[in-house]
Amino acid sequence: MTAYCKYAGANRFDCEIVYDSDSSWSLLVKGRGCWEAFEGESGKHVVTRVPASESRGRRHTSTVAVAVLPMSEGAGTNPGALFSLDEVEVITQRGHGKGGQHQNKVETAVRVIHRDTGISVFINGRSQQRNKQLALQILQARVEKLESEAASETQRRLKSDQIGSGSRSGRIRTYNFVRSFVVDHRTGRKTPRLDQVMKGRFDLLM
Repeated sequence: MTAYCKYAGANRFDCEIVYDSDSSWSLLVKGRGCWEAFEGESGKHVVTRVPASESRGRRHTSTVAVAVLPMSEGAGTNPGALFSLDEVEVITQRGHGKGGQHQNKVETAVRVIHRDTGISVFINGRSQQRNKQLALQILQARVEKLESEAASETQRRLKSDQIGSGSRSGRIRTYNFVRSFVVDHRTGRKTPRLDQVMKGRFDLLM
């Protein structure tokens, strides 16, 4: 998360954390060219490290799934033809995690659920009205992505049957903190400047 925020800052984009928990985060990035800068980050990011709590020095490998979605500006008030607000259930509740006593005691957090698909989005910022708008924008983006994937499933299967899968199970990048290097599996670029990549220097892998 920190690397993406710094990457956004280096490119002069606005970056805001709109959801924060122990295991997942959502960032809202705005600015001219931000989609082109971030669209390639979707996929599996593999991390190899020795956790501070590991007394025997054993390596742990974990996977971080990253999804990048374009958002419609009008989705917060009028999702348009994709779905109507009648198809969405909106639930308000108290927030949790970082944000202070205000979000933990007041029902500012918003969860929206698209009834037809079951897709759910939860935003736990400090403003209920803004949380609802952002949640609806993200919900529309996720429903659009689902419909797009369904429409192209047949084409992908035909292509896979002909040439096989070269995606390494969707893995796009490996961060090895044990040997101090990062490798991008799409470009084939590898750099020992792991510390710089974690500060948002993704250009080292392009």
